[in-house]
Amino acid sequence: MKFAKTLLALLLALALITALAVPAFAAGVEGPTLWQKVQLKLAELWLWVLKLFGYRPPEIILYKPVIYLYPEQPMGVGVSLQTRGAHLVESIPAYGDGWRVLAQPGGTLTDLAGGGDYPYLFWEAALDTPWPRPTEGFVVARDDLAGFLNEKLHYLGLNDAEADEFIGFWLPQLAVNEYTLIHFAGEDYAERFPLEITPAPDSLLRVFMVARAAKAGQRAVPQALVPFERSGFAVIEWGGMIL
Repeated sequence: MKFAKTLLALLLALALITALAVPAFAAGVEGPTLWQKVQLKLAELWLWVLKLFGYRPPEIILYKPVIYLYPEQPMGVGVSLQTRGAHLVESIPAYGDGWRVLAQPGGTLTDLAGGGDYPYLFWEAALDTPWPRPTEGFVVARDDLAGFLNEKLHYLGLNDAEADEFIGFWLPQLAVNEYTLIHFAGEDYAERFPLEITPAPDSLLRVFMVARAAKAGQRAVPQALVPFERSGFAVIEWGGMIL
């Protein structure tokens, strides 16, 4: 039995290394490619094998996803979040069975369950299942990070205040690397962390950055980004994680 487990571990390790070594096809922001899904399944199998031998991987945290609500007039809004393959570790205000707030056009939110005013809904989660390593995106040098983020975030649809908060939080963490591969997740993120908002917004933007350390001269498959235009009741979210 022990020999069989060892053999299985070696075979899965070889399969995983092979899969991760092969570049994925470009997927733009539409979601993961078939090959990326295969990579994820291999990673999940490998993690299962490691756990058989008592290994516990370090937690990967989705940091500071924050959700801004901008109705055209004051209104009560319910927000429900699902975390597939992850579990909540923090929420402000307390999530409970979902958030229920009074939202103002300027973005101020009053928690109808526990009271108090907030600029946004805050949540963080820890992954329970692996996330595929991004191979498409942008390899950015440390000195270019601030300008790159400012340009891309505005292109994606964040306003000045939202982009400044994003950069203020993430720039110090990304700057520890000489080079960073930055990918903006699309449907792959939305599928794992779907939002249900009542009443439904007229426009919804979810900007989620997946980053990992890169090397000088490393190339990435260029990622196609789609600009966003706000209209009516707008909901904006940003967050990220480092693999």
